[in-house]
Amino acid sequence: MKKKFLAVMMAITCTLSLAACGGDAPDEGSSAPGNSGTESKSESGTNEGGSAEEGNADGDSSGAASALPDSLENADLVIVWDTTEEAWNNTLQEDPDAFNLVWSTKAAFEEKYGGTVTVIGVGWGEQQGQVISMVNSGEVCDLAQAHDQNFPTYGAKHVVQDISKYVDLNDDFWFDSTTKAFTFGGVPYAVGADAAPVVISYNKTLFSQAGIKTPMEYFKEGNWNWDTFREAALALTGDTDGDGTNDVYGFGWWDSFYVQMLNANGIVGINYEAENGVGSNYTTTQATEAFTFLQDGYIKDKFIQIPDGDKFISDYKSGKLAMTCEYGFAAITAYECDYEIEWAPLPTGPSGETYDCGGSLTGFCIPATSKNPEGAAVFARMAYEMLHEWQNNTRIALYGQEQVDLMNTLSEHINFAPIGIEKYWDANWTIFSGLKDGIPVSTFATNADEQIKEGATVTLGE
Repeated sequence: MKKKFLAVMMAITCTLSLAACGGDAPDEGSSAPGNSGTESKSESGTNEGGSAEEGNADGDSSGAASALPDSLENADLVIVWDTTEEAWNNTLQEDPDAFNLVWSTKAAFEEKYGGTVTVIGVGWGEQQGQVISMVNSGEVCDLAQAHDQNFPTYGAKHVVQDISKYVDLNDDFWFDSTTKAFTFGGVPYAVGADAAPVVISYNKTLFSQAGIKTPMEYFKEGNWNWDTFREAALALTGDTDGDGTNDVYGFGWWDSFYVQMLNANGIVGINYEAENGVGSNYTTTQATEAFTFLQDGYIKDKFIQIPDGDKFISDYKSGKLAMTCEYGFAAITAYECDYEIEWAPLPTGPSGETYDCGGSLTGFCIPATSKNPEGAAVFARMAYEMLHEWQNNTRIALYGQEQVDLMNTLSEHINFAPIGIEKYWDANWTIFSGLKDGIPVSTFATNADEQIKEGATVTLGE
């Protein structure tokens, strides 16, 4: 899996547009593997991560009233962001209704509070170097993005500040999953209020033709778990051309599906709270359950297609694959084909809880050289309030309140760990190779765990 895949997918969570697949709806772009490598159809794709806390009927986690102050003593800000002004203007020319978390908020913030918001737009992969360079040289930087590849470095190297000094983390507006993901050494460094859950995208037409209960039907009756996932997938797997090898499968996705299964079983892959420094959860009981289930699916039951790049995309479109994964509402908008597509949450693992899932999330952090951290916190709040309003104005009309509420609930239950350490991709390959080649689970899990520990030592100097 190429590293650039992840940069593309995570960039998607920052720029949102009404121009979706087939002009139908906003989505996150095409298939991408969570926080272990991603790819999408378009770098200017859209994000449909939820924005509401569980049980909020109107789908707006910001509550009945905004918490924004009426005025600010200092409204000047410097923000490092992954979209240049030129790129944003080009997006607006294509879709005047597009929304960008920083550029759209910049205009509203300046209008409400005065001052000047200076946005330093750089490429996705250049953000970390830009922020670290500014901090090291003492340059003002008030707000930056927290994402999976610039953490834990930002926190461990004190590039950014304890966010709780400027933001009330007890406010339900902010996602606990985001703050937890960007906590290092017990210190929270970022906040966010949006995410894109990974969900099952399934070909409802195939399920109907086979007379099989759909994933959403299983979910609604409280019985969508790894056993029913396997049962349904096996029923839709077979050798249609008689050559002795399956050519249609119940499920297929990237080689990093194991990450999503760990998340659905209640854990993340990398453990930033390990007793002896950074480690992994690869040797835990939950991981053993996930790895064993997947290995059986790949080489014993053979209902999971062995990944071959993005071949699963064409197979899904042609009806050779009954289920795959997608981010948020892209599960029903990303594929143009002759089949009816629906979505459901990830099946719950034996050690997981309902709504446990993986996904893509980012947040805002306040660098150490900020001269206006209070204003930065207000900007972050305004950005997500505007995003929530934008999302609710588009998604409910497109998908209905029930689906939006469920997606929002999933967004609050994402299990996510940053991967910005050396050797992560080596460990990723160790795990996937072990799964498909039948290597004992304890062997490849231990090897991958050692790679993570070694990589953390290199990255953090432990």
